Amino acid sequence: MPTLMEVFSGDPPCPGCVAVLAMADRYAERYPAEELTVKKYVGRDALEKYEAYNLSCVPAIVVNGVIKIEGIAPDEGTVDNALREGGLWIR
Repeated sequence: MPTLMEVFSGDPPCPGCVAVLAMADRYAERYPAEELTVKKYVGRDALEKYEAYNLSCVPAIVVNGVIKIEGIAPDEGTVDNALREGGLWIR
């Protein structure tokens, strides 16, 4: 089963959200779908999922159902660590 990376952003996105959304796109390009699934949730369309995780601010990254990053725009090393903890073999 692939590692699931869910990214949450406001609409319009703040600069941190823009950075995290772009980073999510890079990860989606780097890993095949059978290793990593990336889902992006933006604005009101994401509200139900946002509330289900009890998130309090964006940007946020959830890996395999566990909140890993919230309220900051992390560097790739931090995201790599979060994905590694979620079971992804980092390249």
